[in-house]
Amino acid sequence: MKKVNLLICFMIPACIVYFGCSTGSKNPESNNLNSIELTIDPGDKWLGKRKVFIFSLDRTPQMAAWIENDTDNYISTIIVTNKNAKKKWLKAPKEGRLEALPVWNNRISNKSILIDSISAASSKGSVDVKIDNGSFVKGQEYTVYLEINHSFDYNEFWTEKNSGVNGQPSLIYCAKFSAGTPGKIKLDPIGYGSVDGSSGNIVSGLDGITTALAIINEANIVIN
Repeated sequence: MKKVNLLICFMIPACIVYFGCSTGSKNPESNNLNSIELTIDPGDKWLGKRKVFIFSLDRTPQMAAWIENDTDNYISTIIVTNKNAKKKWLKAPKEGRLEALPVWNNRISNKSILIDSISAASSKGSVDVKIDNGSFVKGQEYTVYLEINHSFDYNEFWTEKNSGVNGQPSLIYCAKFSAGTPGKIKLDPIGYGSVDGSSGNIVSGLDGITTALAIINEANIVIN
């Protein structure tokens, strides 16, 4: 499968903890970590379909991955798809479609980020993002969040009447890791974002979510 490969360097000065995330074991005697990779294996619903006149078009998901600290403060974005990063949506407000990735959009609000260094085209295949270890502190915990969404992803619970163009809201996955501890840690779905983009809160649980859970087959953090 085609892969998106990016090398992203950033500074992370604080430890990061969040409830409900997958966690790797700690080992204070581990060597300093060399690199971290976020890998995403597409699921059956990675490519959505949308009818345009007589045509059926593939739709790749919108996604963002980022780091937060233990007081829920945004630290740095790892990767975000171009449409959300550069607000290049067709038939959308000037501010873009906040409901596509409402949690990430809220986290980066009023913050200065280098969009060109973290944005990428939506991938039709698997995603493999390599992260430089930067200033990760050996033995401290960090959390990666992944938000992913398909527009027009309707089901019996999230209909066009109650969810607009969004359909099922963005899903939030996360995992914790300890710097300097090699291993592979799975990101688990913990909830979803605001269906209309009005809030950056994460709604716990997966009530009403169906096909959106098949966008991703598996996502992992690999610490080498």
